[in-house]
Formats: sequence, C-alpha cells, structure tokens
Amino acid sequence: MKKLCGYDLNGWRDTAARNWVTLPDGEEKEVPSAIVEGGIFGVVVETAAKSDSGLVGGAQAAISPHGLGSGWGAIGASERRVKVTELLAGDPSVAHLTAALKGMSSLAGFGVASLDDHADTGELLQERLLTALRKAKISTPLLVWRSVLATLFAIEDGTILEGQTVGVISHVADGITVQRLRIRRERSHGDTVLAPERKSVGKLIRSNWGYLGLAQRAKEAVLSASSSGRTDHLAWARANGHLALGISAETEVLRQSNGDWEILTPPASLDFGRFPELPNLRADISGCDILLLETLSEGAVREAFHSAMVKSVGRGVHMLVEKSVAEGALYAARRMSKRDPIYFDFLPQISTIVQRRDAAENFDLVDSEETLPAGEVYRSPKPARLAIQAGQDRFSIFLRKETAEYPRKAEVNIGVKVDQTVPVELWVEQSPASGRAKILVHSRKLGHHFHVDWDGATELDRSWDDLLEGFKKPAPTIPGRLVLACGVDAWNDSSRGDGFATLLEKNVDRAVVDWTALANRLSARPGGKYAISSDGAIPSEVDAASISRLDRLVERALDEVRRGLKGGGVGTQSFRFLTWQFRRCPAEVSSLLIEAWDKEVRGHPIFTQGAHWKLAYQGLGRVASNRNFELQAIHKVLGRTIDTWKWQRETAAMAFLLSRSETAPRLLTRKDVERIAQRVLREFEENLGSTYTRFQYAPMLLVGLLRWRVVEPFALVEGQDPLADKLVKAVEKTIVDLRHKDRARPLVKYGRILEQVLEELRGEGSNPELLLDIYGGADSGDPDE
Repeated sequence: MKKLCGYDLNGWRDTAARNWVTLPDGEEKEVPSAIVEGGIFGVVVETAAKSDSGLVGGAQAAISPHGLGSGWGAIGASERRVKVTELLAGDPSVAHLTAALKGMSSLAGFGVASLDDHADTGELLQERLLTALRKAKISTPLLVWRSVLATLFAIEDGTILEGQTVGVISHVADGITVQRLRIRRERSHGDTVLAPERKSVGKLIRSNWGYLGLAQRAKEAVLSASSSGRTDHLAWARANGHLALGISAETEVLRQSNGDWEILTPPASLDFGRFPELPNLRADISGCDILLLETLSEGAVREAFHSAMVKSVGRGVHMLVEKSVAEGALYAARRMSKRDPIYFDFLPQISTIVQRRDAAENFDLVDSEETLPAGEVYRSPKPARLAIQAGQDRFSIFLRKETAEYPRKAEVNIGVKVDQTVPVELWVEQSPASGRAKILVHSRKLGHHFHVDWDGATELDRSWDDLLEGFKKPAPTIPGRLVLACGVDAWNDSSRGDGFATLLEKNVDRAVVDWTALANRLSARPGGKYAISSDGAIPSEVDAASISRLDRLVERALDEVRRGLKGGGVGTQSFRFLTWQFRRCPAEVSSLLIEAWDKEVRGHPIFTQGAHWKLAYQGLGRVASNRNFELQAIHKVLGRTIDTWKWQRETAAMAFLLSRSETAPRLLTRKDVERIAQRVLREFEENLGSTYTRFQYAPMLLVGLLRWRVVEPFALVEGQDPLADKLVKAVEKTIVDLRHKDRARPLVKYGRILEQVLEELRGEGSNPELLLDIYGGADSGDPDE
C-alpha cells in the first residue's frame, strides 16, 4: 500500500485526509479517504516529553491544559502554547510546524499540504513547511495552492469540465482570495486527466468576513457571555473557534488564573445583522464558467458567508464541503504517486540588469509564457550574461522579483582580484510553491558557482524602472587615438631652407648622405604637420620621383645601420632618419630596435652613449607597425620594475604606443594597466614642486592608458574603479601645484589639458583631440636627442 496524505494546515480548522486507517489491533487498512481532525483554532503545546522537543500538535494539543493559564500551575505558563495561525503568519519554527503536521498524520510515502494563494504567502514559509513535511516522515512532500486543491476536489467530484475557466474563491484569515484557473486535459500513462493551470498569484481582498474578523466577533460574544470579572482564561475557550466557524458551541468549564472554575454558556451563533457587505467582485470573476467557494465554516456562518458572496458576484456560486482542500490534497498525493499531472503553475518573474556596450537593459530570467508541472524544477532557458570587470574581486547584481515591491542589490565576493574581464552567467532554478528560487552565478573561467542570496541583498528605495533609467547614461568616453598629420609644407623649400623633397634629390646619389639634415627635416613640423604622418602616410601632392628617392634612401639607411651593427661606427643619424618616418619605416627597424633594448646593459655598437638610448626607445614607439612588435615592446617595458623606468625612455615609448596605436591598448591585461598606472602616479608625484620639464610624457601615458576602454568600456572611471580614483587625486593635486605663482609657464602648458584629463577620468571627455593637444603642448614634439 502506498500511504498518501493531504494536509490542510491553516490554524483555523486543521484537517488531514489520508488513504489508510489504523485498526484496533494496530494493523493498517487502506481506505478511499479518512479524515483526521487537527483541532479548531489549532495549537502546538510544549510538554515535558523528551521526544520531538516535547512539542505536541493536533487534537491532543487542543485538549491539553498546557499553556491555558496560571490557574493550571507550571504547565499553564503561556509560552507553552502557540497558535498555528501565528506560526503560519510569522517566522515559523520548523519544529512547531512539524509537531502540528505530525499531530494529524505522519509516515506517508506521498504528502501534499495547502498554501494560501496570495502574495503574502512567503517563500520562507514554503521552505519551512517543506522541511517540516520531511521531518514528519513524508518521503515525497509537495506544497499546492488552496485554489488548486479546491479545484482538484471539484474535478474528482465531476463538477468541472475540460476547457472551463474556473473562478475559485477561498476563505482566508484576512478576507477572501480570488483566483482564475484554466482546466487542461493532459495525457498520462495512456489515459488523460484534467489538470488546473495557474497563470498568476491569487488576489487577496481584505474583509471582516475573513477568519480573523470572525474570530474577533466570536471573542466579543464569549466575553459578553462570561460572568467572570477575569478574562485571561477566555482566550482559550473552545467556544471562540466554534462560534467563529459556525459550529455548535456547547457549555464548557474553564479554569481561571486563581484556580477557580467558570461555567461558560456561549450564544448559539454569531449575529450577522451588522456585518459589512463584501466588495463587488463581478469584474474579478468575469469570464469564469463556474465559481467555486471553499470555506472551513459551517452552519449559520457558512450560510451567511455564501449569501454575502452570491450578492457580491451577482451569480450562483458552487459551495464545496468544508473538507474540500484536505480531500483535494489527498487527490493530489494520489496523482503524485502515479506520476499523473497535478497542476501547472507559472513562476513569478525574476529579472536582472545586463550592461550592453551602449546601454543597460532589463533581462527576464523566467519565461513568462511557460507554466510548469508541479514538482518539476525550472531553469532559465537563457542565462543573463554579465561580466566581472578587470581589477575587481567582487561585483554587484541588481535583481527584481515580481512578488517584491522594491528591487535589491546583491554583492558577490569572488575572493580573488581578476586581471581581465571574466564573463559570468546568471540564471534561476525554482519549482512551483517550493520556496525561494535559487539564483545562481557561474563562471567557466573561474570554475566556480556562486549563490546569490535575495534575502541578504540590500533593498533599494526606488523602483525598477527608476533604477534602469539611472543606468541609461552614456558609456564612458574613450580618448581619440593620436594621429600626427602630414603636410606638403615639410616637402617644399622655404625661406628657412631646403624642403624634404630637395634634400632627397641632393642626397639620393651622394657618396656620403647627410642623414642629420634628412632626419631633422623629417622631425620638423611646419604648420603643425610632418613630412610623413604617424600612420606612415605621405601627402598626396608629393610626386612619384620624390617618393622613389625616399625609398632609395631608406634602403641606403638600412645598409648603413647593418654596417654599423657589425662595428662600422656609423652613428645614430641613419636610425633617426628611419624612425621619423613613423609606421612607413620598414619592419626590420622595429626588430633591430627591440634587439637593441636587450643589449643596453652589455653595450651596443650604434647606441654607444646614454643619450642615444632615448632614440632607441622613442624610435620604436614611433615605428612599431604591427601587433607582434607592440606586444614585444610592451612585455619588455613591463618586465622592468617601474622604479627603473626613465621618463624619456620607457615612459615615452609606452606613451607613444598606447596613444597612437589602434591595437596596442588591446594587448594590455588589467594587471598591466595597474602597473602602468603606478608609473603614472609616480611621475605625477615626482614633478610636484618642480619646473615640470620632465612631465610631458606623463599626461600622454595617462590618457593613452585610458584608451584601454576599447577593451573594458567601464574601466578607469572615477567612482567605479578604485584605480581611477587614485589617478583623479593625483591630477587634482598637480593642478593645485601648477597654480603656484612660480609655475605660471607650466600652468599655461598643462593646466587646461589636465582639466580635460579629469573629464576623461570621469568618463565625460569633451575633447576628442586631447592627445594631440598634449603632444602639441610639448616643447618639441618627440625630442629624441
């Protein structure tokens, strides 16, 4: 025999329906249904027994003297008796809930318990009820809404047909709930069954007709019937529950706090003459094919309640028997044991916010159109894709629940600072009426699962729409790449001397090329434009003959460099000539310069003096023309401690790469960014109080570093990134220092620029040519000698 049990634990009239009875000889016999009463206005009492923490519920607790008042001595202490209604309405103890359930029945293979169908039925109560069912030795427990259980009873009773929309009105503590269910026919083991489908939370309509209101009327009636000057003992009179539910209330003997007895003769019934009418419910039940009304009351209360309901809805209402929910729970347990569909339920929506490159969006984690069979676990079909920004060891998730008034902000601590963006996925897992959803975060890169605790998250004091609107600010600006333009003026002769075209013509066939003159002309910037742009472009006005001469001289310069590397003593001017052609320079030069860096300590045949190394570093910063050379240069510079960097070498080279290249910023990791930022902070600090003659590359390096936002759009933004906050303070400190009367000249050069750097650090840059302005503010562009 499969032992099945259905529970209607409500605190007003607790009932269990099960499919077995215990015979006098202790044997168990299977029956269609056996009702076990748990007591009217049920309680759990604390006894001196050692088992089950001494807690007893059900009918035994109802007749027990425990907690009935000081007139009963030590066992009468008030803390020994707890109302089941208080358990269900507050923060319930699992032990007390277990005692209440076991007081009616335990040890069933399949057990179903009822839940009030309205928004105030909390997920914590659901979880603890499920735990209590398991502790009551229910092998397979399930919670089901009252509206569904009442409908299952009506289906088994033959009252409801396929395809109908059923309106279910349930009598509850605070009034009534109204729910609409659709009846589906589902296949099951070669046959079909009817099953309700629930698409929304039941609506709670508060009214004095609720059990709380009836209980208050009953209490007033009992107080009026008492002849005693004391009232404490009347709180536990059985007449309270009987009158409230319309059950015949008999004369009873009560013990007062002083030990005296009172014989209470309650009235036959409550007076419903002054009861308020129920609100008009016609709109709530519009379109329903049939209306079901379930109440725990009987007699005069039941009749009056039914009459008030018919008047409220303006049509006939089918009354279910007072045990309908418990019986429906037994039917649900039977279906569960056969794996037949019990009902289909929606899940309340849970949403988060995902940040796109250009905006923030709402992301729903639950498919709003899907309903789920009872007991089945739902998992988000498509997870929200979020990211942990580089440099963070924790990140925030914003969540909204359909059943909660305000959204919340949860913080997930991952325990380790990541050095690059780490993608994560967020989804929910939940079963209908089974407590809180599991909100889970998974990172494949980190190999960890994280659980997001809704209850532990911070409740926000604004609506979800307001929160989303706040995120819809533009993404932080990204400083524009520095492109040094070319112009024909550098090629043409002027009053100041030969143009580059003339110098090419004079030197192309000379035995000894004037590399210094050529390099000086290339590094000159008449009209703010070079002969060749930093991207390696040549002005369109330059004729083919001049370009051919340039190519010939490039080959001659390379030959001279190769000869110099073999000890030919050629000097550095051919190298200068090559590097001032920027990215038009042959790739071989980049390779030779990277090799030269490795020989700085041991000595190099061309770069023989300390000043020469400025060219070696800045030259590579100018000419590195592909990702491979950029990556090598970055790794070599970052391979040295920032304390050993020189402002005209490592700082300048890194500034050139990050400010001019499209690809170089993309090669950095968060760890790289933090190291470069530390060098920026150091240079800003070292220049305080100085003449700022060693400062020109520090702002360029800082703004070039901000171009890492092409990788991390929200990186290095004040208020969002702690590193950005440090950089802001350094810039602000420098601005204050520049305002000193002895630093008027550097203030003119750098003051406005640094104000605009602050704008970029705040993600609100207003000058797309900021890097060009920084470059132009330097005394002589890229002074490499």
